[in-house]
Amino acid sequence: MRAEMIKNIGLGALLISAVAVTDADAQRRRRSTTETTPPPTEQAPVTNPATGNPVTPPPAGATPAAATPGDVAPAQFNPAVDTPRKSLRIDGVVEKTLNRERTPIQYDYIREDDRFWEKRLWQVIDVREKMNLPFQYNVEDESGTNQLFINILLEAIKNNEVEAFSPIDDRFSTKISWQEIQTKTGGEERTVRSIDPVSGEEKLVTTRDEFNPLTVKQFKVKEVWVFDKEASALKVRILGIAPLMSRFNEDGSFRASVPLFWVYYPDLRPVLAKYDVYNQNNDAATMSWEDLFEMRFFSSYVVKENNTYNREIRHYIKDGVMQLLEGQSIKEKIFNKEQDLWQY
Repeated sequence: MRAEMIKNIGLGALLISAVAVTDADAQRRRRSTTETTPPPTEQAPVTNPATGNPVTPPPAGATPAAATPGDVAPAQFNPAVDTPRKSLRIDGVVEKTLNRERTPIQYDYIREDDRFWEKRLWQVIDVREKMNLPFQYNVEDESGTNQLFINILLEAIKNNEVEAFSPIDDRFSTKISWQEIQTKTGGEERTVRSIDPVSGEEKLVTTRDEFNPLTVKQFKVKEVWVFDKEASALKVRILGIAPLMSRFNEDGSFRASVPLFWVYYPDLRPVLAKYDVYNQNNDAATMSWEDLFEMRFFSSYVVKENNTYNREIRHYIKDGVMQLLEGQSIKEKIFNKEQDLWQY
């Protein structure tokens, strides 16, 4: 009996010591966990969904300045910068020669006295039409340059290769800077109510949407048709190109298409001659963007002709189908004008 009691006492002491050791070990692990500071987490890489390029995000910890309730915080607009990615290997069967030194052919000189007849037109190129699919080619070439047409325009303006003009008129009268274009492409500022998750205070914050180049679905083209009496030929000269951005109301309904800026096309021709156009039928047969515009390899519809009241077709014709028919009628008048000048 005594031996059995001693044995039970020994087992109890052993169990108590095991529990004490386990408790001490748990406290030691808990203490080491609380005292050790976790390593700083690296920020995940950010990818631009429009171009697929890696972008440089804003520095971590950057927060807008504190604002008192009722005040409007300044807009925080830090556009991400795309990083061009060059191809490190031959992307194809043969190495392509990226000839960036091509120059466009000069226009034929037309004397003032030989300008027998002239008509100004404004047309719209809709990139959603089948013939205009090259305008949506959102792929990079071997040098890392994006081939989307709106990106080519923006890159040319950013690098001071061409000047941009304000859309207040289409006569190229007022220049605008790259910073102003960034403000335009960033979208409209909106003031919304925001609640600070830490302090719980409510304040007004001004936000701005990021620019998505894929939202540009149309381009406005200003051109002039002139009959050269010396060459006895009807010629067309493009004067300007303006990307159109769609604006929507608060309920999501379409409001209008607004020109972002105008670019003088004769100044843009040397830039467009350096970039190839995507050929959906043969990747080996390429042409430049300058060739596409000069050879009229695009589909467009007339929205305005030079008239007494200086108004567009939509201002006096409300039905959309009738507007297209009116634009087609204007094109036919120009074609018939050339034919009527000949005598058989």
